[in-house]
Amino acid sequence: MFDWVDSRHLTKGRQLIILGGFTLLLSGHLLVRHAYTLLPAPEPLAVTTLQIESAKASHAPPLHILPPLYSAYHDAELRLPQQDWSRTQPALHEKFFFVAGHTRGLGWGNAVQEHILNAYLAYKAGRTFVFGNFTWTDDGSLYSDYEGTGKMIPSQIPYSVLLNGPIVGDPFPHTHNAPRAVTKTYFDQLCPSKVELERSKIHSNLSSPNSVQEITQQWTSVLKDLDEPCVEASQASGPIYSHHDVWGVRSALLDVWLDLKRSPMITHFGYSPLVELAFDINRELFLPTASPLPYLSSTSHTANAERYTEIPGLMVIHVRRGDYETHCRTLAMWSEDFVSVNAFPDMPDPWTVPPHEEYGNNTPENIELYRRRCLPTIEEIAGKVAEVRASAAARGVRRLYIMTNGRPEYVRSLKDALWKLGDWEMITSSRDLVLNWEQKFVSQAVDMLVAQRAQVLIGNGFSTLTSNAVMMRLANGYPIQSTRFW
Repeated sequence: MFDWVDSRHLTKGRQLIILGGFTLLLSGHLLVRHAYTLLPAPEPLAVTTLQIESAKASHAPPLHILPPLYSAYHDAELRLPQQDWSRTQPALHEKFFFVAGHTRGLGWGNAVQEHILNAYLAYKAGRTFVFGNFTWTDDGSLYSDYEGTGKMIPSQIPYSVLLNGPIVGDPFPHTHNAPRAVTKTYFDQLCPSKVELERSKIHSNLSSPNSVQEITQQWTSVLKDLDEPCVEASQASGPIYSHHDVWGVRSALLDVWLDLKRSPMITHFGYSPLVELAFDINRELFLPTASPLPYLSSTSHTANAERYTEIPGLMVIHVRRGDYETHCRTLAMWSEDFVSVNAFPDMPDPWTVPPHEEYGNNTPENIELYRRRCLPTIEEIAGKVAEVRASAAARGVRRLYIMTNGRPEYVRSLKDALWKLGDWEMITSSRDLVLNWEQKFVSQAVDMLVAQRAQVLIGNGFSTLTSNAVMMRLANGYPIQSTRFW
């Protein structure tokens, strides 16, 4: 079952813990399901019986191998107490804001960083944030073929499957007088007619189109001047905070960072019970058996920094494979920079975009520079791990976790090379996680949680999954030298 089960990695006791973990996982999952049934139902499930029957009749694969639909989570979002389903229009004091052009068809790292900023914008404007789903496609399908690979994924996943906190409708801390977020379904019931704002018009007067602070201030000014309660950024406008203008521009977040990291979007950012349960079940991969750190599933939700404390002795490395085998070359062709906070000044292992003559093309020398920082070989990975482990920030590191989408045979070869460095207690990877069917399709959030808490992280500077973990590390006060890059 596990490619790491041998005398170096897993004792018989740990095998029993994993088996016990399966039992706890299933029991916890059933308890969560039971809890949902105790809540009053204001609205039908987002995924209807008609849709399921339609999927059966289509050319989709047999239902027993299809991904989960997360109907219980859709239902739970509809049951948020701030949503009064007996009403058909906003109350006098209510003002809503929804970004209809939110990211679609991109990975979870891209979506969650945008989700945080959209929620932050609504918060600064004093409006109720309206949230939809993490969306791959919104054509009405239940399932999508992931990039033509034949791997079926949910077309949409409720954000509450992955996240916790004010950005998915949970309460704000008592020191912040802000309305709780609501679902798109509730917004549509209260607001059949909406005022649509065009991104191009609002951004036309920006002095710096790459400044998140100025973008946010401009939208906030427009939103505060509107008396209409039902407002959305039009779908045709696309994202307010795009990769081209924000996430791929190294200075874009700098001017807003101090305020953003102090906002409830970051201070009370959290992971869903489903993700935290996966962490707890697999904690033997990250923590010593006798670790005093509490199980997340057994503690009430607290602030980000208080809840997700450092795991001493753990190094996490982000080794992206799969699509990155072609993506890294694409990054070189377009002379891309490190993304988001990965490009902040004073971060270790900085990246400088090499000089180039034309976008869409690059020299073999520059392509090789990108390859080393984006898709390092096993030998290069081992060399970097040895270098970082010798640093003061990694003092006491004895466990290594590889967050990766690499194939099992690749991961085995990588582990063998890393074991040869010596002095490890355990080396594990994303491939070793024990996950139920619902957790398998959101495992990237489990990886992000582990990376956020590592004593030392070696990330991929071009990855939004890395940058989201780095964002939380910086916000929670981790030493800057504890975050490194290939």
